[in-house]
Amino acid sequence: MASANGGSRARAIARFLVPKILQCIFVVWATYTVAFLLIHALPGDPVLAALSLRGGDATSTDPAALDALRARYGLDGPAWQQYVVGFVALFRGDLGISIATGQPVVDMIGRAFPHTAAVAVFALVVGFVIALAFTVWAYIARPAWMRAVVTQIPPLGIAIPAFLSGLVLISVFSFGLGWFPASGTGGFASIVLPGITLALPTGAIFFQVFSAAVFDAGASPFVFTANAKGLAQRTVVVRHVLRNALLPSITIIGLQIGYLAGGTAVVETVFSRDGIGRLTVDAVLARDINVVMGVVIVVAVVYAVVTLIVDAMYGVIDPRTRTRLSGRKEAAR
Repeated sequence: MASANGGSRARAIARFLVPKILQCIFVVWATYTVAFLLIHALPGDPVLAALSLRGGDATSTDPAALDALRARYGLDGPAWQQYVVGFVALFRGDLGISIATGQPVVDMIGRAFPHTAAVAVFALVVGFVIALAFTVWAYIARPAWMRAVVTQIPPLGIAIPAFLSGLVLISVFSFGLGWFPASGTGGFASIVLPGITLALPTGAIFFQVFSAAVFDAGASPFVFTANAKGLAQRTVVVRHVLRNALLPSITIIGLQIGYLAGGTAVVETVFSRDGIGRLTVDAVLARDINVVMGVVIVVAVVYAVVTLIVDAMYGVIDPRTRTRLSGRKEAAR
């Protein structure tokens, strides 16, 4: 009987996870396809363009030498062949060679990724804390006009451009108070200002979703019952309102990864930090399509993996999904 229950549970978990894994693979494939089509739709020869931007006279380059460079960078052959070879190479972890530097793209991204990840994780944590604080404040705020004022504060994080908030933070906390460095990539102190710059819009997005879930949970019958029993306001908010509102808010984390990937380009440029965003900007300016393609793929993989993890966490936390995954039939209960 135990083995039958175990097999039923394994099948239920497989039915839950396999479609999501296939969805992740589809996201990576679709991203690769769209990026490949857009990049190869650009006019001109990427090798000639990169050589020109590097200061050489590309027009006088020997044709045989150009063919050798195209073969080295994986840009020889028809477009369909480049597409297939490049996609198969992804499964080996091969993202090609940088046209601008001649280094493997994997190594370049590997050096830049930890710096971006540190800022992104810091921004996620701080943004979530900001959203949580303003959500609780708005929920318990009295009278009604005070609640209306509080709910209008976090959206300013989206309305103010990241480059503007970053420059303000540099002026105040770097040049004015001298608490944090204005640029650079060394140590935790260099993460704080760019992390807060990204945390402001991140927290605003979290707040939009989290506050809606909190107010919806606050109007539920179980909260009314808890208040009727005379439970303390803190107990009602923490154990009943926030706990139930957190579940639908988890799904926004995966979407935030895509936003942070785009936001780091601005922030790392403003704060002169090494990272994926700055690497992408430099690659675009140098017409280094292999690096641009590699960054797009890595971001897509990270987004897909994080989304898969969030979906798996949702399946574990949600009691309804957990019941299905346990292999037990609710009708029999």
